[in-house]
Amino acid sequence: MYCVFLAVDGAPGPGRWQDRVTGTVVENAELGRHTTYGVGGPARWLVVPASAADVKEAFASRERVFVMGAGSNILAADAGFDGVVLKVSGALGYLSAAPGETVVGAGRAVASLVKTCGEMGLAGMEWAAGIPGTVGGAVCTNAGAFGGAIWERVKYVDLVTAAGEESRLGPGDVTAGYRRVDFPVPKPFAVTAVTLELTAGEPHRVAALAEEYRVRRRASQPVGEASAGCVFKNPPDGPAAGALIDRAGLKGSRRGAAVVSSKHANFIVNEGGASARDIHELIAAVRQKVRDEFGVELELEIELLGEFDIE
Repeated sequence: MYCVFLAVDGAPGPGRWQDRVTGTVVENAELGRHTTYGVGGPARWLVVPASAADVKEAFASRERVFVMGAGSNILAADAGFDGVVLKVSGALGYLSAAPGETVVGAGRAVASLVKTCGEMGLAGMEWAAGIPGTVGGAVCTNAGAFGGAIWERVKYVDLVTAAGEESRLGPGDVTAGYRRVDFPVPKPFAVTAVTLELTAGEPHRVAALAEEYRVRRRASQPVGEASAGCVFKNPPDGPAAGALIDRAGLKGSRRGAAVVSSKHANFIVNEGGASARDIHELIAAVRQKVRDEFGVELELEIELLGEFDIE
């Protein structure tokens, strides 16, 4: 998942912007149906673009714009979002795979990419097995696991800026760190495609290594439960966020149906029927407890969509 906000000045041109979008446009779309937490009120508009041109139309809508992928690390507010949620998926999930240069639409699921790599014997993304979300979201957050990170494999990123300009950036144009990437173009923007440098390998070995990582993930994380992945980034020094939360005795803590996972303390799961407020209040309580116990300020890894009335 990745997100940006925008309020554009100026007229969007003749005719309604929605009518010029060739992809899907839904008015008053319930965000709970588009996030893995399963919570969130209506977005005024939900746009699933079929092309970079559709992305430009969304940015030219004169609405606030929030860009996301699969909604797998987003907490959407109960009141929803008064603007355009640009969901980069669907037609922007194409893939052209070959050793040295694999071009992937930003909307393609990371899981699908890993599966295809196994089938074709393309090595380099095995560590990503089991990671939810899209390739576009992964490059905007520098997703990583088991010692790997996606910007180690990125050759180019294609994006569209809020001004409607298309740009191509390489690793030398950005600064990629732990769960963050600093782009040289101003926000907002939307990634539309990613070119990866993968290496040739034996399909069965690539697939077997990916499965090994997938099994390790299932053993240590609440896979299959409604969550948004790790809630907090690991602090740069000292214990991981999950370890701090565990040491604070917070596993099993809850607000309504929102619960700190007993399997991995850096996950908050929706057991069914939780509201966004429940989850957000539990996040705030966890942060406060860790701050009081250890003097560590946990930074959110998930993104907030919409307005929340508590810190």
